[in-house]
Amino acid sequence: MIGPGQLLGAELGGRAVVIWPGSNRGRGFSVFDAEDGSLVREFVLGADFVVGPLCRVHVDADGERPVLVVLDQFRGLRGTLFQVDLATGERVCPDTWGKRRKPWGRTWPRMSAAVSHRGPGGRRTLLLGWSDGRVERVDAVTGESAGPRMRGTGRRQVWSLTAFTTADGRTRLAGADADGLLRVWELETGRPVSGPVKAHNMPISHLVPYQVDGRALLATGGTDHSVRIWDPETATPLGTMMVQPENTLGLCAYQADGRAVLAVASDRLYRYDALTGQPVGEPVDGWADDACTGVCAVRLGDRVALFAADEDRMRRFDGATGEHRPAGTA
Repeated sequence: MIGPGQLLGAELGGRAVVIWPGSNRGRGFSVFDAEDGSLVREFVLGADFVVGPLCRVHVDADGERPVLVVLDQFRGLRGTLFQVDLATGERVCPDTWGKRRKPWGRTWPRMSAAVSHRGPGGRRTLLLGWSDGRVERVDAVTGESAGPRMRGTGRRQVWSLTAFTTADGRTRLAGADADGLLRVWELETGRPVSGPVKAHNMPISHLVPYQVDGRALLATGGTDHSVRIWDPETATPLGTMMVQPENTLGLCAYQADGRAVLAVASDRLYRYDALTGQPVGEPVDGWADDACTGVCAVRLGDRVALFAADEDRMRRFDGATGEHRPAGTA
């Protein structure tokens, strides 16, 4: 489960920003300028429709408008997905309610993962994972079904989802469940591409797609304290397994000075080569309660800024060197 310390990079009004969820007991968001660190805006989601902490957050560009897609797993114990205009803080499109879905077996399923994707013709869909192992698509505007349902492995809870495009333009959906199983589907048809494969020994909390030299790769972060690199077309592991003393609390991929890097938030902030899994520089320490809970990378001109946070503060680093760069410095 992703906690309030998760960070997201986005563009708002022509400038790079960092979104820091977690205010008001996990029900609000603060948006900071990535260059000078100033507070751009802060908004709190009303308690009338948010009951539990926000567990899955994703930013999608709806035309010129960035939309924040948020899953509250605990509303009504079945989950609610809602969408927020990042510029105004207003909800857009109808909420997607877990209780609208019919149960499989004796108990009602709970929405456990969600991600947004823009398909052919600019149609934006929501990809929803459920506690009974299924994955389905709904239209982001109407909430109606938008394609064939995909079955996971067994009936174990879907922990994470991500949609991505391969180097040759094919769209894929990767999903992972509570047993640590990884699977990849064709997004348009729902047909399996690879897997299921036992990627981790415990639930997979993070899926991060990226490209290296034109090759599509996928990084997985599990609650078994490890991060792995995969070829998503063949479900083949690549490089060295990256192991931390604590769970993977944040994971992102970025390019800096011609090198692809994975940044991992755990007890400390770690950086690894995104192709080989070998460490890059020394881990960054100094987080409250020995936990770095979130990480994201934002491009600022010709350089990349790496942001990492615990529950109380956010710090900025040079993505290439790992040096601490306070907000406002060159």
